[in-house]
Amino acid sequence: MNFKETLEEVQRSKKAIKTYPYKATQFLGVTRRGWRVIETIDKMLEDHEVFSEPSFGSAWFYGEIEIKPKPKVSSGKNENSYEETDPTPRLSLLKAANLNKVKESGSGNGLISVTRDTPLNEAITLLILNDFSQLPILSGQRDVEGIISWKSIGRAISLGKNCLTVSDCKDEVIILNYDEPLFSAVKFVLDKEFVLVRQKDKTISGIVTVTDIGEQFISMAEPFLIIEQIENHIRKLLDKKFSPEELIFPESYDEKSKPIKNLSDLTFGQYVRLLEDPKKFEKLKLNIDRAILVKQLEEVRKIRNDVMHFDPDGITNESLELLRQTVAFLHTLTTTLNIKR
Repeated sequence: MNFKETLEEVQRSKKAIKTYPYKATQFLGVTRRGWRVIETIDKMLEDHEVFSEPSFGSAWFYGEIEIKPKPKVSSGKNENSYEETDPTPRLSLLKAANLNKVKESGSGNGLISVTRDTPLNEAITLLILNDFSQLPILSGQRDVEGIISWKSIGRAISLGKNCLTVSDCKDEVIILNYDEPLFSAVKFVLDKEFVLVRQKDKTISGIVTVTDIGEQFISMAEPFLIIEQIENHIRKLLDKKFSPEELIFPESYDEKSKPIKNLSDLTFGQYVRLLEDPKKFEKLKLNIDRAILVKQLEEVRKIRNDVMHFDPDGITNESLELLRQTVAFLHTLTTTLNIKR
């Protein structure tokens, strides 16, 4: 059944059904969870008197979510209101926190672990074969006995310990819950280099390392940084070209903003509107095509809106490439013209 049919069945039967976030995006005909998609799905859940656990926006894209009927409790809310997904980024967003699911989705080999009685040479072989720095030591899916790593092996051997099995050279490990806020988890990962992740049913679902955290923060931070550079370059191009009066937009302009006294008061959309005006564009004395520049910046504006609303899956590679292309183009303009502020 499709996602809407799943919601209808849960509403009718009052019984929970498991599904996946990507099933919801497939139903809407999209491939990612931008803020508009999250808002739409939240409204669908509310309309069908059901909820998602974990929430649609915070779960790993290919991770399991459970659609459950809402308990009949009076909330005092407006009947047209609906709950919004918690916007806090959590460990659950990371693929590394969902390794017990990646095999099912066909996107990896799952969580690789050893037991306390695994021979050390077997563990070393797994470390080398998979290019890992550590392996969790588990007895079953829920019980953690520690972790073995190149550091723990080296320390034990250097102190003259006779290491035959992984239990002879194991370390303790921190375990965080699946819904731990990402920014809180970072402190533990940076301090210990890795943490294990525990699902709501107490199973160990993944291992998150410094590398995983670094990749996630790069994907989250790079668009912000590039957009900031783009805005700085635009301000350089526009600086000292217009009087305060020329920066005032018609009352019919649909973008509300604070009173405009200088360039810094303009929104990104207003930069685009300013450059759209042929007479104002002439003041820049740029020997480039105005229409192409405006079209490019309009695409940047749309991407900027998604970035500022926080897309749990990050922006697309195509969008990121467009941002890189734009900042490189504007950098060429400002440096060639030797524009300074």
